[in-house]
Amino acid sequence: MENVDLKEIERRAYLTYHKDGILDIYLGIGIMTIASVFFYEVFVGITGAIALLPILYAASKKQYTIPRLGYVKFSSNTKGRARNSVTLAILLGTMSAVAGLFAFYSVISSGYTWIELLIANWKITIASILLVVFSLFGYVSDLRRMYYYGLLSSIVFVSGIFLPLPRYMLILTVGGIISLNGFVHLYRFTQEYPLEKGHENE
Repeated sequence: MENVDLKEIERRAYLTYHKDGILDIYLGIGIMTIASVFFYEVFVGITGAIALLPILYAASKKQYTIPRLGYVKFSSNTKGRARNSVTLAILLGTMSAVAGLFAFYSVISSGYTWIELLIANWKITIASILLVVFSLFGYVSDLRRMYYYGLLSSIVFVSGIFLPLPRYMLILTVGGIISLNGFVHLYRFTQEYPLEKGHENE
């Protein structure tokens, strides 16, 4: 009798559950929201909007994913991975915020030359931070496309050294591409897993 690798089956189910791109959509929206705070100083309602993202994420999962795949109960190890993924998503947003503040609003004394060097080369600094955080996110979540997002972020910010792009366009470009890719994944997901007739009118 052929051995059944339950861990591999669960891993495939976990990856399928996140195949819908919904995480990517709201991750990109979160990055663009942070950019609006830094560059446009749109503080009114931003805190509430960011707090709504997890709620909207759960609602989107309920609308698109659960009717097609059903409720999935994972083991404690996989749940731990999911919790770590959420933690890293929050960390990514926090690090992006810190990077933005670090690059644009810090007042540096002349004695800290190494910090001045990082500030002077802020595009490379942010590119490195996002590459590391996205890579950690990909490692913990087991979602390979997070590595690509880290590489994308690095390419966009390093390209900003040579291209005359406004600073806000760099962050908006990263967030926009991530969200757009999420919508592409969501469309493919709905085509690959169409709703059964009983769910079409729900």
